[in-house]
Amino acid sequence: MKNIFSAFLIMFIFSCSKKQPYLEYQKKAINLRNNITVFNNRNETISFDFGMWMFNERKLEVDAIANWIGIKQKGKSILEPINIIWVDYKANTKNEARENITTFLNANDFLIRNGSSVGYYGLFENNNWIPQYKETWSDKEDPKTINNHGRIFPAHKITSNLNNPVFVSTGAFSIEDELHYLVSFNEALKKMKETKEWKVFRNRFKAANIIQEHNYTTFDHEGIIVFVLN
Repeated sequence: MKNIFSAFLIMFIFSCSKKQPYLEYQKKAINLRNNITVFNNRNETISFDFGMWMFNERKLEVDAIANWIGIKQKGKSILEPINIIWVDYKANTKNEARENITTFLNANDFLIRNGSSVGYYGLFENNNWIPQYKETWSDKEDPKTINNHGRIFPAHKITSNLNNPVFVSTGAFSIEDELHYLVSFNEALKKMKETKEWKVFRNRFKAANIIQEHNYTTFDHEGIIVFVLN
């Protein structure tokens, strides 16, 4: 009897050890960071890592990715991707960088609005967590309408190849309906137009945050729009 129990215990331990790497693989299948290189019209360059998701906790884990407050699409959790990046070569301080993005959003008819969830974070480099700036930005004042809305995470300071400060910010924008169901990530970006100063660097940067597998989806997200301020 003792030998039978020992054999069962060994089989159980072996079984668990076989399953664990698969579970770890499932977690690692969703990448959390990406790298991008951006330059301006003066051949000034920066290359940096950024978190590809809007996070609801300061944790570099899949479970910390914002997931549309539990609402699902065809049975899959909707992960909320970063889909806009601003690279500011002009600002000298974080406050100036925030103001420059505010000017961009105002020029595109976005305003600060109450009524949506708050407390999200953007990630830069290894462990630089930036909380969302103010509250939700939307093209409609009433959240109980079809509206284009998002959160922004400014401004992470990076040094360029010319040893100048450059400020990088990210945002996660989407169109939702009156009941807070997702309409589109991709269509939300079509609202983001160039301004007098902000110019498109990449229209759809293909980061690794486009997912349609396992238990997760990013719906119609097709890439990140990158703006540069020279």
